[in-house]
Amino acid sequence: MAIDLKYDTLPNGVTVINLTGTMDALGAQAIDLRFNAISGSQTKIAVNMEKVDYLSSMGIRTIIMGAKVVQRNNGKMVIVQPSPDVEKVLTESGVDTLIPIFQEMDSAEKLLLE
Repeated sequence: MAIDLKYDTLPNGVTVINLTGTMDALGAQAIDLRFNAISGSQTKIAVNMEKVDYLSSMGIRTIIMGAKVVQRNNGKMVIVQPSPDVEKVLTESGVDTLIPIFQEMDSAEKLLLE
């Protein structure tokens, strides 16, 4: 399954990017432009990865590049609800040291709204 990206901004100003599918090289390439555009225009972003079933190094690159753009704009990005397999990839690659990972949206929102 290809990757699908949908996003919405909550009343509190947090933008939630919902990713669904496989974030391999093709998937990352398919969403790269939109992901970076959202990252460049928002300062409080939660990336919901609950429905991502696979994450490759190119997918990691897309997320890290977006996070760097958000940070340059004095914003914050977090990852929310990754599946156990995806969370393992994120932690083993050290992404969790750059982008906080949360299992609950409430906790993620608290950090973003600080």
